[in-house]
Amino acid sequence: MIKTIKDIRNKKITVMGLGLNQGGLGITRFLAIANAKVLVTDLKTCDELHPSLEKLKDLNIKYVLGKHREEDFIHTDMIIKNPAIPNNSKFLQIARDHGIPIKTDLDIFFSICPSQQLIAVAGTKGKSTVSHLINEIFQKANIKTVLAGNMGISVFNILNQITPSTILILEISSWQLEGMKDFKFRANTAVLTNILPDHLDRYDSFKSYAKAEKMIFKYQKSNDNLIINWDNKETGKIKNDLKPVLYGFSTQKSLRMGSYLHKNDLIFNSGKNQISFGKISDLALSGVHNLENILAASTVAFIHKISTKIISQAISEFSGIPNRLELVRELKGIEFYNDTCATTPDATIAALQSLPEKPIILIVGGKNKKLSYKKMAISICKDKRLKKIILLRHPVYDVTTTLFSYLDTHCRKDKAIWAKNMIDAIDIAYQEAKNGYIILLSPAAASFGMFKNEFDRGNQFNEAVSRLS
Repeated sequence: MIKTIKDIRNKKITVMGLGLNQGGLGITRFLAIANAKVLVTDLKTCDELHPSLEKLKDLNIKYVLGKHREEDFIHTDMIIKNPAIPNNSKFLQIARDHGIPIKTDLDIFFSICPSQQLIAVAGTKGKSTVSHLINEIFQKANIKTVLAGNMGISVFNILNQITPSTILILEISSWQLEGMKDFKFRANTAVLTNILPDHLDRYDSFKSYAKAEKMIFKYQKSNDNLIINWDNKETGKIKNDLKPVLYGFSTQKSLRMGSYLHKNDLIFNSGKNQISFGKISDLALSGVHNLENILAASTVAFIHKISTKIISQAISEFSGIPNRLELVRELKGIEFYNDTCATTPDATIAALQSLPEKPIILIVGGKNKKLSYKKMAISICKDKRLKKIILLRHPVYDVTTTLFSYLDTHCRKDKAIWAKNMIDAIDIAYQEAKNGYIILLSPAAASFGMFKNEFDRGNQFNEAVSRLS
């Protein structure tokens, strides 16, 4: 049992999955500095992991890369599993058979974190925007917070900033929630933005995926708060007989407890009285999905007794975060938007719905997560703004082949152009675009195979756009 940093000293710990997204890097660095005997094993090679390995080069760490060895899951005191590792991995089963405890970085973090004040944000889409906006509002109210989680910020990077009075704002994925089911993760305030089809290459059904997302409130108590999206089909099923106090947010209906849109006004209802805290005409963010994000974050702020004035000011100034429908450049009257974090068809549809009435060239494609693309194909075929669709061809699990077949069925396939990489896609898009056009990267798919991760995909888009003259 680890309760303090001292309990880690001299423990033999196998870290399974270093990766490139900070999570594995953060826990590995922490364990090595705490004088654990760390062995990192990853199926990626030394060359593939070079950026992460460079940041660990001064620490005493052993590596087994390009493969896993059975012995590393037997002759050890503990396994730290990267959330991306499937639970049915044969190597994890070997550890279980030998009684080796399997933990995640969050298990270790919460065992030693000095603060128990936690706001956690889960859901398929919107959780990064909601988490950042909550943080912006609290910072403007001079409330000490730290922000971390499934956004490229390891919890161990901010551990030294946390005191007992600090509020931790954590974006958390379904994989992370699953990994902590034995820990019985509990947040004082939990937000569930929505549940939409995603990660069906990891889960055996949408029902299983939804169950994992709903673990955000499984262990909450009667003095905790849960905030859900009443407009989402799956989260709208959640009933009032839960232990936590239930709030909602909605753009479609008035609520007795929560935040909602009434005509042009944003309203919070505490159950006793209603408060107007802003107008949609004053918001910097556009799109119904972003309005939902604003309502979710504002509900958290009201629960924590932050004033209407501060909430209103924060949401009017918040223009979003990188890689989420981010305007990165305007050149010769052409606007370039980076929406690389749109990794599902629903996210791409939402992005298109958020853009103004201008001609659009859409860049899509990547690894198929066993999602359906028929609805998206029909939607973009009906959208008269779509002038061209540029398809990034994934080398193995190609979403674009599936999408192309639907485009062939539902609209003229000559709208589609194949591209071999991001530079090629941008060059083609720029040649096709005219003054007043929008070029939008909104892939509707995972990035692996063509890119290191979705952020690498976004960076390559930005770099390709910046080189245009």
